Amino acid sequence: MARVRGQPQGAPSVNDRTAIEAYVDHAAPLIGLTLTSEQRDGVVKNLATTFAVAQLVLEFPLPDDVDAARVFEA
Repeated sequence: MARVRGQPQGAPSVNDRTAIEAYVDHAAPLIGLTLTSEQRDGVVKNLATTFAVAQLVLEFPLPDDVDAARVFEA
């Protein structure tokens, strides 16, 4: 099973605020959002936080013999 490590292809760098802002500016209209400048700043901040958390998850080392669970039960 192939493992994904590091940053997904095409994703803005966690530390590149300009790229995250450009992503928000491009993606918002595609999903029908009109953002005020105050809302945009909040979206950029939250997306940067989400990218930082995702990077931690993607960088977490897993042994090669670990597979994802086939069934999730709560």
